[in-house]
Amino acid sequence: MNYKNLKIKLPKVKVATGLYSNIDSIIKVDENVKKRIKKYKTKRPKKVVLNTMGEIFYTLKIALKRGGSEYLISEGAYKKLIATFPNREMRVGGNGNLMGQALSLFGLIPLVSYPSRAKKLMLLSSNLKVATGSKLETPKNSIRIKDSIYEHIIFETKKDRHILTYDPMTTHGFFDHHFLRIASNPKFIDILILSYTHLLLPEYKKRTDIILDYLDKKERPKIHLELGMGSKDSVKYAIEKFKGYYDSLGMDEKECKVFLGARSYNKEHLIHASLKALKKYELERVCIHTKKFAFSVSQNDFDKEFDALTSACLVAAARTFKKLNIDYARTLPASAKPAQRRIGKYRLCLVPSLQNPDSQIMTGMGDAFASIQAVKSLS
Repeated sequence: MNYKNLKIKLPKVKVATGLYSNIDSIIKVDENVKKRIKKYKTKRPKKVVLNTMGEIFYTLKIALKRGGSEYLISEGAYKKLIATFPNREMRVGGNGNLMGQALSLFGLIPLVSYPSRAKKLMLLSSNLKVATGSKLETPKNSIRIKDSIYEHIIFETKKDRHILTYDPMTTHGFFDHHFLRIASNPKFIDILILSYTHLLLPEYKKRTDIILDYLDKKERPKIHLELGMGSKDSVKYAIEKFKGYYDSLGMDEKECKVFLGARSYNKEHLIHASLKALKKYELERVCIHTKKFAFSVSQNDFDKEFDALTSACLVAAARTFKKLNIDYARTLPASAKPAQRRIGKYRLCLVPSLQNPDSQIMTGMGDAFASIQAVKSLS
């Protein structure tokens, strides 16, 4: 398949992305960091939240062998971790913000959720839309001096990332209600893209009900829910509770296996699990993205889904450079063959992912992919 002539043009729609904006604190995994990880005495975690450095280093060793994941950590572990690795690069992150950043690069400036409006975060942010009462402002004009912010610690290799989070804002479900009031109203927003459930501690999983209260209307925006690894109980709760509210569901192959019950990472097993979810949760579409390919199962036209998926793969690959580089990303090797086929009344559309052998940034690829494909497929 040839990505070289693909041009990305987003539809003129009103989009909101949420639920969190935060500061990502990046630790580049060089040889020195690898040595420290390998030497550290580790302990296998027994709970959802990692409480010790031994447990953190256990997950880091697994990440070096099998690929990164996402974990919640305690406040004490957070403080020890940032003291252990003082050399960190700061970027604005959070699923909602990273999705918003990706869309803004193509001229679509979305409304983005900012539960915390700490000065450090808002000054680092790009010019996205922020809800302040009934008005829309820029981040720099929406600072709240008393708000606090925690760094989300990310260990980044050339091929993957491993995320460790202590942040009561995200784990306890503190929401941006200014955002939710506007984002849930179809008069102002056409498409609402959400990713947050994996960050909620199990005891706070019912905070999802607050979001559904906002969405409990005869008319609502089209909704795409993107999953993540972290608090499994909270994700499973949201998948069930969102039935009847959301139109599109997205995730990677690991999440497909855990939450949709795919037998393995085999392509056909992932497709089978997606079909079951499509029917069970009464969805318009399910989209799965992996490092080798991405596919959707839906009732949309092949051309529409093909455009959504290829555009999203290209932007995700371009995200791996220090500066978004679409032209260079077009030249990267593809890792699978495209495919289209009917499965009953549904249509399967599969496209190859693009592989960057010298990735400089590994954070936000999934968010970039999710936002582009959701906007194109739900428009």
